[in-house]
Amino acid sequence: MNDLSIQNIVNGLVNQSTEESMEEAEKLILDYLNKFPRDVDAWARVVLLQTLPPFGDYQRAISLLDSAMEYNDNVSYFTILSSFFSEWFMGGMNDFQLEKLMQLKKNSSDTQTKAIILYLMAWHYESTNKNMFVTLVDQSIKTCDYLVMNWLDLGSYYLQNGEMDKGKLLIQSGLANVKLIYKEDTCYEDYDSLDVIRFINERITGVFMTEGRYNSIVNLTTT
Repeated sequence: MNDLSIQNIVNGLVNQSTEESMEEAEKLILDYLNKFPRDVDAWARVVLLQTLPPFGDYQRAISLLDSAMEYNDNVSYFTILSSFFSEWFMGGMNDFQLEKLMQLKKNSSDTQTKAIILYLMAWHYESTNKNMFVTLVDQSIKTCDYLVMNWLDLGSYYLQNGEMDKGKLLIQSGLANVKLIYKEDTCYEDYDSLDVIRFINERITGVFMTEGRYNSIVNLTTT
């Protein structure tokens, strides 16, 4: 947020993790956005607030993203978040969202953004067209080979289909790209649960990962 004093107050309220504090944090950001609707980071923060307990309201998160894009339509991660929430938590992207995602890919010159889009599109087809799923995940890896989840998911696909060596190699390649492992016995005092880049790195690209999750994935390559 451009107003760091409000951001610090919001972070303190979020850290309290009560229903009352979360509602107060939401109100503070929304009141701020009424005055400064072009603050991209403020929109991202109120959106990610919806994903935290006790809210867990992904429909509202998508609605807020729609509002954010009315003022800031050229922010790529708004489209990415809307697609991710819809695909993972709301039963799948609709045709409009899929078309917007494809348009973003066409217009973007950033390889990581393109790889994320291909990965999200792959999961849109995962349950209906396995060949398309594999093709798109493979394209995602070839577009940007330093993400994690595209490697892991393609590796898991091959493991499930009996191609053990190929699957394990893909998973090992993905794990090699992990940039940050959150240690279970470490307190991260500067952890910002409303930071959009952190969220994308944890939940979509996978380059940030908890120690427990990392170890469980390693086990897939040793059995």
